[in-house]
Amino acid sequence: MEPVTLPAPGSHAVPALARYILGTTVLAVALAVVGWQMAPAPEPTWLVLLCAMGALSWNLREDDVGTRVSISFLSIILLTSTVIVGPFGAAVVGAVSVALDLRPRGWSISLFNMAMSAIIGASGGLAYVLVGGESDVASLTTVVALTAQVGAPLLVADLVQCVTNAALVAGVIRVHRGIPFLVVMRGVLLGSGLAYVGYGVIGFLFVVLWFPAQLGPFSAVLILAPLLAARWAFIQYGDEMRAHERVIDTLVTALRTKAPPAAGRAWRCARVAEWIAEEMGLGPHQIETVRYAGTLHEIGQLGVSTRLLRRDPATLTPEERRVIAGHPVTGARMIQGIDFLEGARAAIRFQSENFDGSGGPAGLSGSEIPLSSRIVAVAVRFDALTSVEAGRPGLSVADAVGVIEGESGSRFDPVVVAALRDALGKQAWPPVSMGVPS
Repeated sequence: MEPVTLPAPGSHAVPALARYILGTTVLAVALAVVGWQMAPAPEPTWLVLLCAMGALSWNLREDDVGTRVSISFLSIILLTSTVIVGPFGAAVVGAVSVALDLRPRGWSISLFNMAMSAIIGASGGLAYVLVGGESDVASLTTVVALTAQVGAPLLVADLVQCVTNAALVAGVIRVHRGIPFLVVMRGVLLGSGLAYVGYGVIGFLFVVLWFPAQLGPFSAVLILAPLLAARWAFIQYGDEMRAHERVIDTLVTALRTKAPPAAGRAWRCARVAEWIAEEMGLGPHQIETVRYAGTLHEIGQLGVSTRLLRRDPATLTPEERRVIAGHPVTGARMIQGIDFLEGARAAIRFQSENFDGSGGPAGLSGSEIPLSSRIVAVAVRFDALTSVEAGRPGLSVADAVGVIEGESGSRFDPVVVAALRDALGKQAWPPVSMGVPS
């Protein structure tokens, strides 16, 4: 699970949010009570040990190892706790681990994270018990028995914890920010679902080492040591990703200084382009390339005279229009030599090509146009249609998609247009109020 950031009391907190936090806390207590009644009382020594391991894992978490990625081992501890100390014990481990957070947070944040962690632990433990998971693991001596009576139930508990985590996060964001519940839940599941598969495997190994292998608490060393090594490697990767983001931010800041509206367009186009790429099932590297290209699609305007950029478009001469229209080629040249942006160069250079071959600068058509360019072109068009510019009211999402669908096959790739439509059916789109990172 990941920590949730909430508004500090007395600032952005609202009654609905307070009620949600209170309801979450009550649910955590209720599930813990049910867990106490349904399963044997946990062994105190093991409970204390797992709480200590959980607190260590929570405090060693790394909240940012790259775009939308975080590393925490508490989920593994909670999953293992469902078997070793039962649902009540897992709830206690979750609450105590977060309560011992050494990073200062407001009481509302701490209370919600404690309750959420307890609910995740208890829900997984109850699921394990309800599907017939064996509590006396030491009595199982064969691989078949371990797999059937521990492995399979633990997989169910893992799935329940994953969905519970996503639902609680989606709920608090829905109450606080108004973003649709299913939109947030889908994003959380996409971001953490694969990680939970790994948690399930590691949790099962943890239990096997603890009981059948008779290593007891020492199994924590064998499990957590390589995970800590992996954490170190991910942190190095995160440092590199943050350096990349700083380069992007610097370029966009320079663009904002010269053409202020372009910065907002940069971040909005990047968001839409990323959604389209995800909807099309592209890989992480391709999605990253599309996001970079969407962010920097107007970076070539740094090579255009400020006087031209700030002129009323109606007063520009044909030659001046050609200069501005040539910014994609200029932008591709400007980022040449920046290794991590190499994949985005083609996307930026050929973003003005039309699917039917009538665009420029090279007159490419169909699959000759890089897929990233086709995606960015649709994202740019969607943002232009939905944004308020020069007093013109932006179109609604549905109307903007309708316009773009009318240009499908001529100006835009029909497959990309369909992905835009499907993505916007699952995402919340505030065309003007999204804001620009500082």
